Amino acid sequence: LKPYWLKQCVGSGWLGVPSPHTASPAMVRTVAVADGNVSLQEAHSGPREQEEGAAVDQAHATQPLGEDNPMKDVLDIPWADSPTFLLDLVLVTVLGVVMGLLSVPYSWITDEPEKTWFEKTGPEGFLKTPETMQFRSGALLWIPLCWAGGTAVGILKVAIGLDAYPSFITELRHQHVDPWISAKVLVCCIASLDVGATLGLEAGLGATGSALGYLMAEAVNKVYPPAIADPEKADLRRRTFILCGIAAGFGAILPTPFIAACLVAEIASAGSERLSPEGEFMAGRRLPKKVLTFLVPAATFSFVARWALDPEPMVKTPGYLLPYDNWSAVYAIGIGIFSAFVGLVFLLIQASCKALTVKLGGAIERCCGKAARIILLASLGGAVTGVGMYLFPLVYSSGKSCMQPTILHAKSLSTTLLIGTALAKCVTFSMGISCGLVGGLFFPAMFVGLLGGEVASRLFNLDPGLTIPIMLAAVPGSFVTAPITMLSLPVGMFVMGPLHTVAVLMGVVTSNTLLVGTGLLQRLLRKAS
Repeated sequence: LKPYWLKQCVGSGWLGVPSPHTASPAMVRTVAVADGNVSLQEAHSGPREQEEGAAVDQAHATQPLGEDNPMKDVLDIPWADSPTFLLDLVLVTVLGVVMGLLSVPYSWITDEPEKTWFEKTGPEGFLKTPETMQFRSGALLWIPLCWAGGTAVGILKVAIGLDAYPSFITELRHQHVDPWISAKVLVCCIASLDVGATLGLEAGLGATGSALGYLMAEAVNKVYPPAIADPEKADLRRRTFILCGIAAGFGAILPTPFIAACLVAEIASAGSERLSPEGEFMAGRRLPKKVLTFLVPAATFSFVARWALDPEPMVKTPGYLLPYDNWSAVYAIGIGIFSAFVGLVFLLIQASCKALTVKLGGAIERCCGKAARIILLASLGGAVTGVGMYLFPLVYSSGKSCMQPTILHAKSLSTTLLIGTALAKCVTFSMGISCGLVGGLFFPAMFVGLLGGEVASRLFNLDPGLTIPIMLAAVPGSFVTAPITMLSLPVGMFVMGPLHTVAVLMGVVTSNTLLVGTGLLQRLLRKAS
């Protein structure tokens, strides 16, 4: 490298020696490099050499400035060069703070009432001792209480006029929100979780964030003159603020805000490759850099605001203390295959429950009307939830609050019990969501993955410190194509080190490739339809 750089420096005139292109037409200076020594040689040029030199000079003169700079290939168009950017940046930051503050009472109201009445009506020390997690250790009273609660949710849905509603994944993909429907989803999600539904708590917060983002964007577009003059930018602001609202909602309940930003970015562009021409290498939609720039402050300041009021306790044993096994990447392939199987079972149970409730709901509606169908199906969902929790108490709630007790008391829980709990969680979640109870998907799927990880550690004689993080990510990651988000979930939850991401990412990619990459899920969906 030394002779090369010396030649470049001398030839360009950086060391005080004129460049060959600045020499007189009749004299050409060349740089000779021999054994690391540099010398300048002069020679008279003939007519042909003079013509070639003139051609080179002309080419350099007509070449655009920076055309030979490789940095130009990685530079995007500016997106932070206008006063509008500063306005939007401030607004999405405020949106993040508001969502962070709202998440504190939301988390309390979706957790404490349910926890209180389950503890008062259930066995003593519920979820604190392994005896309360065994088969049929729940309270029989839970069955009528959950049945009555599901019926109440159905009546509430009829009263406020909520039947079908878009999931937050649909809102992420299309960036379209009806604030009134979002408000109804929030109310019914709180009611569903309070009466014992084993669904995720993220649905209500995501709906709230998307609605607030939409309303904030509409307000700016109506009162800010530049936004009124440019409908295209107004539409981009609306879409951006909706995504930022969802990111802010998730930023308050996930282990760290960058997971929320990754989730929104990946799911918003997921599934878009099939819309590109066949054979295109860089296929699929990508979010603009401006949108990604806004997702970060929205999710971050939501997390900061929530942490200021309700800081999460740190894990007692951080995952980065676990030793790294260089064979873990190989083991992760097998665990990824097992995760794909568990994810497929999760989806098949959900599809079966959906088919059952569609037929049953159609019969009820033809006989008794729409309102009766909404109420009776919600009542059925509550009853199934009560039975599931009586038989397997660990299916309780979204699964988030059961993760730590499961890991803590895993040695006292049999393999049969863990498998039964995982299947019961799939059934209660699927029946609840199919019958009209309102909630999310991610936390139940993650909990099923955690149970599967504990089972895998026993079946394959592997350390649960390896299998649990992989399957917690790879089970939902088997059907949700968001590999960086799925990798980040266990890393953030268990405070894992960079070496432990080797196995987790391999497991996630393996499971997703088997279900989505092979087209298996698409074929099953076409067959089902």
